[in-house]
Amino acid sequence: MTTQPEASSQSAAFPPIRETFRKLTKFYIPLAIQGMSMSLTYPLVASIVSHGKLGASEYAVFAQSQAIMFFVGSVGAGMITTGMIFARSLTGYRNYFKLSILLGCVAALLQFLCCVPPFDNIVFGKLYHLDGELFDIGKKTLLCAIPMNFTFFARNPFLSTLFAEKRSDKATLATFVRIGMTWLGSVIFVKLGLTGWMWGLGLTTVAVITESQLFKYFASPYIKSLDDAPDKEKASISRQLAFTLPLSLGGSLMTISGVMIGIFLGKAPDPGVSREVHYMAMGIMAPLGGAAARMQSVTVAFPPSKYGSRAITLFTLCVGITMCSISIILQIPQISRWYFVDVQNLAPELVRNAKIVMLIYCSGPFLHAIRSNSEGIAALRRRPNATLSGQATYLATLVIVFFLLVHFAPIGGYMMGAISVLSALIASYLALRIALIYNDLADNYEIPNMPRQNGRDGHQ
Repeated sequence: MTTQPEASSQSAAFPPIRETFRKLTKFYIPLAIQGMSMSLTYPLVASIVSHGKLGASEYAVFAQSQAIMFFVGSVGAGMITTGMIFARSLTGYRNYFKLSILLGCVAALLQFLCCVPPFDNIVFGKLYHLDGELFDIGKKTLLCAIPMNFTFFARNPFLSTLFAEKRSDKATLATFVRIGMTWLGSVIFVKLGLTGWMWGLGLTTVAVITESQLFKYFASPYIKSLDDAPDKEKASISRQLAFTLPLSLGGSLMTISGVMIGIFLGKAPDPGVSREVHYMAMGIMAPLGGAAARMQSVTVAFPPSKYGSRAITLFTLCVGITMCSISIILQIPQISRWYFVDVQNLAPELVRNAKIVMLIYCSGPFLHAIRSNSEGIAALRRRPNATLSGQATYLATLVIVFFLLVHFAPIGGYMMGAISVLSALIASYLALRIALIYNDLADNYEIPNMPRQNGRDGHQ
């Protein structure tokens, strides 16, 4: 008899679910667009690259070089989350800014080393099995992408500030400018015959730099309002680095998976076709997974201890289901033929294979959503090792499943990538949940000084 009032009192401590859903949706939609934007522009860039001299093969190599770039950039994979948590005081922000630039320099150096002997032959020759003109394209693409990769690091302080202030709408406005530039450039470039890897990369780099400058402009008022009030944590560079390293290591493991997929596809039956189909299909599925993965930032910005675990969980499920539903659209014959053949220049006889890949992987965005929600909870508890355990499990599972499929499964190579990634997502989510349970972490835990004190928290 006495437990019911207690439960009612606890429930009343949280805002109504409908009100929370409204706030979450307002924050998430711009965040999702921003999160999927880089992948969303891949089809636009692909329309430039795949109409180059070597066609779809040129785009496949271009995508592989981009995968290496993101792997190198994963040394800062945890920086957005780190900024949302630690860059809340003036001292904390300044240290965070210095750390972002430092890691950006490290990434630029690593990327350069991958493009010079003997490492270029190891990466593009032995790992990706490229030779001749394709080898040169892969190497030049990676080398010329250094400015873009460094820009990703330099913009972290501005982007994390906008997310922490719940101004994902302003971040998305900047992203819309980048998408618009990419769309307009892709139309003009193709019409003028300016196609191939160089034009695709050049357009992407200019658009990313423009977006980053807009991030800086929008975030400046919030950065100027930071202070060193006594109740705000003033995390040092070493403290922030210690927090972000496990997240970055986990991000590196996740990015290695992209490299491993390229390696295994090179060993699969009919590797040329397998690569083309896989990367064309994932050009659509990656944006949906990227949008679903933004649930980590949502969970950090809206802690379950303040908004209710039930509301956050229900919203996560809705996001995952929605993203899965969107992927089904490309099963419609007219739409799939228009996208894969007319836009991406894929051979008509391979459209069926691409649709099969997307059908196999259609539940991937849902798994991204629930896993990212758990990663947000781990970040709030300052338990990055829990996230690392899930990401390590992801890579291990992907390699094992892909190895078994390549050597023992009588299926087309184009299906192996999707099956391996799906298996890895399931295993990594289970590993992450087990790690959270093992650490005996309750959902009502919240990090100290989480809310802003300047009245810009967005829900005050």
